[in-house]
Amino acid sequence: MKIYFTASVGAKRERPELSDRYRSIVDKLNELGHKVSGDHVLGLEYSDIENVDDEFRVKYYRDMLKKINNSDMVVAEFSDSSASIGHEVTLALDKKIPVLILTEKGKVPQIFRALQGDDQLYIYEYGSEGELLLNLEDQVRNVKEGEDIRFNFLIPPSMVDYLEWVSKNRRIPKSVFLRDLITRELDNDSEFQSR
Repeated sequence: MKIYFTASVGAKRERPELSDRYRSIVDKLNELGHKVSGDHVLGLEYSDIENVDDEFRVKYYRDMLKKINNSDMVVAEFSDSSASIGHEVTLALDKKIPVLILTEKGKVPQIFRALQGDDQLYIYEYGSEGELLLNLEDQVRNVKEGEDIRFNFLIPPSMVDYLEWVSKNRRIPKSVFLRDLITRELDNDSEFQSR
């Protein structure tokens, strides 16, 4: 899978440990067999982009658009708020490209809380870098499984209300919640298993 990785370059100035975390995320995604585009984050420091000319900015923006458009998924480490990363995420969502937001526990930006019902947006809050790397494969798989087959599903308003509540309060995308319900039933359905 082609993955566009993004994160705040500016945050690395305030929190130098983020450079290693970003590298660990990209390395893990590559180790899992994905083709990851992340040099624009890994190879730059804030001082590299602080005083650039308009030509650099235009080229950087066009390259970013091209990479997002050619990706199967966007993975964004978003523990430190960044308007530019938020812009990249919304560009991907507008193009129906799924986005996995990785953020430290309790640091989900308000804009993504509001978008959490979007079936293309997945949010994973982690407690430590070790926990993040341990669960990254499962999180990417959740996004991939969410993209497999789409179909219309008509339900009454009371069920929609419940799904909205689950999505908001449990911070689980509606599609992931429904897949988990079906998976539990599938695992326990001996009649289906023995067919």
